[in-house]
Amino acid sequence: MTVKKTLFRGAAQVALHVLNTIDVISYGQGAHPGKKENCKNPYPWLKKLRSKAPVLRSYANRGWIVLGFDEVQAAFKDPRFSSDMRNNQFIVNILRAAADGKTVQLLDDPSMLSLDAPDHTRLRKLVSHGFLRKYILSLEPTIKRIVDECLSTVGPQATQFDLMDVLAKPLPAIVIAELLGLPDSDREQFQRWSNQLLGLTLIDNPEMVEQGNNANNALIGYFTRIIAEKRLSPSQDLIGQLIAAEEEGDRLTAGEMYSTCVLLLLAGHETTTRLIGNGMHALLQHPDQCRQMQQDPSLTPNAVEEMLRYEPPVQMMARFAKEDIDFHGAAIKKDQLVMLVIASANRDATQNSDPDTFDIHRENPSHVSFGYGIHLCLGLALARLEAQVAIDALLERYPNMTLTDQDVDWQTGSLVRGMEHLFVQTGH
Repeated sequence: MTVKKTLFRGAAQVALHVLNTIDVISYGQGAHPGKKENCKNPYPWLKKLRSKAPVLRSYANRGWIVLGFDEVQAAFKDPRFSSDMRNNQFIVNILRAAADGKTVQLLDDPSMLSLDAPDHTRLRKLVSHGFLRKYILSLEPTIKRIVDECLSTVGPQATQFDLMDVLAKPLPAIVIAELLGLPDSDREQFQRWSNQLLGLTLIDNPEMVEQGNNANNALIGYFTRIIAEKRLSPSQDLIGQLIAAEEEGDRLTAGEMYSTCVLLLLAGHETTTRLIGNGMHALLQHPDQCRQMQQDPSLTPNAVEEMLRYEPPVQMMARFAKEDIDFHGAAIKKDQLVMLVIASANRDATQNSDPDTFDIHRENPSHVSFGYGIHLCLGLALARLEAQVAIDALLERYPNMTLTDQDVDWQTGSLVRGMEHLFVQTGH
């Protein structure tokens, strides 16, 4: 490794660690509980911070964190905050250094998730055709088939299995592959890329970021070929719909098509994988509620909402101030980074009573786990449906399922919360 590359990687590592907001937030307001404890359970620390103020200055991330439910919701829909990280040179430098000269999709060809209106509005209109609720709900039989295929890999005599490897990780990748109309022969490679792509969410781990970047670039090359083939032979799958999509005479450019396909894979995979894993971990820690769901599957939709509230897969989202802003008493300066802490907002007692208690019977669980405003997750209906089908199938097939170990290894990144493995006893 050259001296220049070593320096770049070192700078990236330091800078990326700074961005691990939950892990290194420091306000001069008391000692931080430590990485290991906070990773295992960040919610007491977030509660302590939120009790001081719903919006706090963070010198660690050179900006602010927003912790209260109303304030996070307000920030999501406030046009004075930007989703486009290209507007913040500090973040640009971090990602460029981490990529070490390679293409950075987030900067070179951003998806609609990282764009502001009117570009975001235009892209969302074009892509939304493939996510109409009626169409998503029609996919239930397909999702049930895929869930059964995944669970069939567990032998009838098996006493335990890894719920993440068997179901939570492959299910979303297979579903999105089928939606996009990708060949079955490519499924195994596609899943590998999909798993590696999750490294892009672990911004404080340069090695994982590099692996995710490589997978991202490989996927762009892959989708380039697939899209070219589908332009010659039109199809009714999601890529075919994206090619044909037209809104007021507008169409997606080639770059927008590639970035959209990668976004659909990353967003759909990450959210649903962690939702299933985090949700089942919470549920199996409450066996009484687990039994109630087994006896009454109609409880599942509300239980999934409570899972999203209680252990959100995406813990926070970044925004950048477009101008000097007076936001709920905070004097936010132009270009400052503002982290909207979903994990804190969902546990705000002003919005959900007894918020630290997991309760599948909670009436209308309030959360911002899919975002809010114009950036409300386009695939939320699909994520909910996949989770509901997966959880119902697990409870039906393994009525005596229990956790192998109550203590699991949570990921160390601050933006996404989840575990790599979740071993369960089948009860056979």
